Amino acid sequence: MASPASSQPRPARQERSRRTLERLLDSAEALLAAGGLDAATVPAIAARSGLSVGVVYRRFPDKDALIRAVYERFFARSRESNRAALEPSRWAGVPTARLLRSLVEGMVAGYRLRRGLLAALLLYAETHPDKRFRRRADQLNREALDGIAALLLSRKKDLRHPDPAEAVRFCLLVVGSALRTLVLRSDQAHAFVGDQRLSEELSRLCLRYLGIDRS
Repeated sequence: MASPASSQPRPARQERSRRTLERLLDSAEALLAAGGLDAATVPAIAARSGLSVGVVYRRFPDKDALIRAVYERFFARSRESNRAALEPSRWAGVPTARLLRSLVEGMVAGYRLRRGLLAALLLYAETHPDKRFRRRADQLNREALDGIAALLLSRKKDLRHPDPAEAVRFCLLVVGSALRTLVLRSDQAHAFVGDQRLSEELSRLCLRYLGIDRS
């Protein structure tokens, strides 16, 4: 296993270098989404980028460093895109039950849309030999849900659970676990539980558990 220092990508200081970096990360993402971790080899990433293998290794010491950069960028982008969408002022006047249903529907749609990439990235993190990176991956996953939790807790008065903060965290954990199992890890799941039904059932579960008036 490479040391933490040697696993870091070399910084892109010039515009041309930054564009090359983005091409490499975009190509790696596409290969991960289409074929998983095995498909995202350094030669395949280089070929898809229209670059030489040598260029890849000048930017990244190994495949692990490249995939780790994809992982970091994916969650950074998710955090930024969620920030505006989850601003409480955008949901002013929307009943809390409808808000929760919309959040769950968005999570289901997001998992379905990015199914291949998410499955590859989560498998990469879960099986990574570096404990520090696994802790970092857990942190990024929690941060991705922080905005949803904060938005729900801005309606704390509508949550009748005795411990709203803990209940919201647990509810999001349950939803995320269900989506990983039913969307990312089961090719047969959609035949039995369509996205609309899945959203409805997960919303019903959370509404009841959080004690939100469903009217």
